[in-house]
Amino acid sequence: MIILKIMEKLVLFPVWIILVMISFCIKLSMHVYSIVKGFFSLLLILLMIGTIVCYRDWIQTVFLLCLEAAAFLILAFGCFVDVIVDMLRGHVTDRLLS
Repeated sequence: MIILKIMEKLVLFPVWIILVMISFCIKLSMHVYSIVKGFFSLLLILLMIGTIVCYRDWIQTVFLLCLEAAAFLILAFGCFVDVIVDMLRGHVTDRLLS
């Protein structure tokens, strides 16, 4: 029984290291994307206000709003993947420490 636990830990340790690296890359890319999305959102809001004030064209404003929603959905999906990888890493950590 002890040999099986040692073998399990030997197999799970590289998996844990890979999950840590994947988690770090995802977190880094999500932080960078959130900063870029902030500037992008500011630009889109200014464009929406300018389109409404100058052209009074609601179709272009709705298009810009859809772009903003798409940027938000990309960020939300990235955060979802980040949480899933963190949960998986937590389960592997629990198995390693048991």
